[in-house]
Amino acid sequence: MAPYPRELRVRVVAAVEEGGLSIPEVARIFQVGLTFIKKMLKLHRAGESLEPRHGGGPVPVLQEEETTLLRQEIRVRPDATLEELQQVLADQCHARASLATISRRLQALNLPRKKKPHRQ
Repeated sequence: MAPYPRELRVRVVAAVEEGGLSIPEVARIFQVGLTFIKKMLKLHRAGESLEPRHGGGPVPVLQEEETTLLRQEIRVRPDATLEELQQVLADQCHARASLATISRRLQALNLPRKKKPHRQ
C-alpha cells in the first residue's frame, strides 16, 4: 500500500487546525485512521515536513554505478561467470555483492550470463 500523498496530509491537518473539526470527524470525512491524523498533527505542530517518508528497507547494494559496470562487463565479456563479475565489482567499485544479488540484477536487466567457466 502506498503512503498517503502530501496533499491529503495537508488537507487533514488544515481540517483539524483551521476547520475546527474534531479528529473523529476528519477521520470519517477523509476515510483515514485516527492514528494517522494524530501523527500528522504531531509532525505539523513540531514544524516537521508532512512529506511521506521512505518506506524502509536496506539501501540496494548494486546502485546505478554498479549496474552500469555490470552492463559494460557483460558487453565486453559475455561469457563472464558470476564469480568473475563479483570480482570486477569488488575491484572497480569496492562493492561486495553476493552471487545471488548479482544474478538477480542480471535477470532484471535481461542480460545473459554463464553459470560455469569456459572449458579449455
